[in-house]
Amino acid sequence: MLIGLMATSDSHENHYFTEIAKTAKPFNMNVCKFTPENIDSDLKKVRGERFDQEKETWIAASFNIPDYIYDRCFHGLSRQPSETRNKINWLKEHSSFLGLGLPGKWEVYQTLKKHPLLQAFFPETVQVSTSEDIIGHLERLDRIIIKPEFGAGGTGIYLLSKNDDGTLVSMTKKGNKYDRQFTSTSQLNKWLQHLLNRYKYLCQPYLELCNQEHEPFDLRILLQKNERNQWVERGRGIRTGQKDGITSNLATGGEAITLDAFIKKNPETISIAVEQKIQHILRTLPAEIEAVFERLFELGIDLGIDKKGQLWIMDINSKPGRKIIQALQPENMKDIHRAPLQYSQYLANHLQKAGE
Repeated sequence: MLIGLMATSDSHENHYFTEIAKTAKPFNMNVCKFTPENIDSDLKKVRGERFDQEKETWIAASFNIPDYIYDRCFHGLSRQPSETRNKINWLKEHSSFLGLGLPGKWEVYQTLKKHPLLQAFFPETVQVSTSEDIIGHLERLDRIIIKPEFGAGGTGIYLLSKNDDGTLVSMTKKGNKYDRQFTSTSQLNKWLQHLLNRYKYLCQPYLELCNQEHEPFDLRILLQKNERNQWVERGRGIRTGQKDGITSNLATGGEAITLDAFIKKNPETISIAVEQKIQHILRTLPAEIEAVFERLFELGIDLGIDKKGQLWIMDINSKPGRKIIQALQPENMKDIHRAPLQYSQYLANHLQKAGE
């Protein structure tokens, strides 16, 4: 069985892919890695690198279409270029992807917001297409968050706050908070329109999701499918951002701390009632999201907890990072490396029986 590991560039996810490939030997699987650009739909071949189990190294090679593909491609704040998308779509017709990914945040929100068991956990979210839309919401709420529909890692998120001098726009980048004051609405209009011309944006009320030190925080939970097609939790941890910051993503300078350490410092935050709600979300959300969209292999669920103890689903990511688990629960990484291989095995047995 040939397992294909697909990433946006040759260097992206290299360490992770190598650990998966090393783990493949007892599974009697061959592993290759490649980028979408190197898919040749005419020859039905892929150029990339295959893993040599004896030498534990990657070797440049051309190979047939892999039987199963683990897609770890990221495409920034907008959808991938159409040529890349066409190649990936072609590949989906000629191979089995472990997970088929999720659409944009807006489509996911619209679907899950209607679900009776989940709707209470989603903050009000609207799609915005003009600067007037955003300014209208700001007038109504005083403080709003705008985030890109296809964003990841906290990139492109802005907090807009009304103040005596006009509007303050704040963002976090590489651990630093940047503020920009707009004194005139026309200036703000121009800046917002420039942003909206480049990316699709969503707007939400600003929620005070911070601890006693005024540091923003969220709870990241990583789920993966196991060899029996059941969702299992691989680990969780708290991400905290800088004081008075906006995001807690590790990519924008956040820090990872264990849940126990966080609860010691903030004992009121995660009560028994909050943990019960977390378990309810973990039981309900993966199955419901998969019932509506396509097959998934892993999920990163980001939860926010406000000052009143209300739990919010802030983001659902079908290609989650593992930094927080690697930092806080490194002993779980072996299971994470095995998971794509075990799930490929499950699909091989299951899809064969289903005649796919």
